[in-house]
Amino acid sequence: MTVRKLDADGDLALGPKKFLATDSAEEAAQNINTRLKFFLGEWFLDTTDGTDWFGSVLGKGSVLASRESVIRRRILLTPGCAGMTSFSLTTDINTRQLTVTASIVSTSGDSAEINYVQAIV
Repeated sequence: MTVRKLDADGDLALGPKKFLATDSAEEAAQNINTRLKFFLGEWFLDTTDGTDWFGSVLGKGSVLASRESVIRRRILLTPGCAGMTSFSLTTDINTRQLTVTASIVSTSGDSAEINYVQAIV
């Protein structure tokens, strides 16, 4: 699969060197971040795909084990991700943010760091 690079603002990178190397750790990390941003039911062609942020993760009364399970599964089922060597999920009530930190191994054997922040509304 060909994946276009994203710039620091999350927009498509244009110009030379605009594609990521196939099966690289950088490609897998970008795909994971994109999949985590994708909300369940957001895409009209497949309403069963996406991260269940409102129901299972940020929903009232959701337990930590359930939150971790949903996010771990989302990461591990990302194409290009062969495994995960570390995982951390933290919430900060003061800043109203949930932070996902993980180290993944791509199918090429390289590793990458994931740092994803989701606002808690």
